[in-house]
Amino acid sequence: MEFIRTFREKSHTKRQEEIHKMAEETICLSDFADSIYIAYEGTPLIPVQADWTSRDIIQELSKVRQNFINSHLKQEGLA
Repeated sequence: MEFIRTFREKSHTKRQEEIHKMAEETICLSDFADSIYIAYEGTPLIPVQADWTSRDIIQELSKVRQNFINSHLKQEGLA
């Protein structure tokens, strides 16, 4: 039984890592119509405001990525 538990934990950990990587690749910054956006697979979604600092941009990007991660983990029963 220990083997099955260990295997299952490793599988879950590996899948969680894959989802985190997918979030970084899928949710990124993109330029469109002379503006910068937070984008999903290159499609601009959330405009980056002119008054946002680099820190603000990274925080917003992190929030969107975390939503992506949480959603995928829940869909796969890992959260």
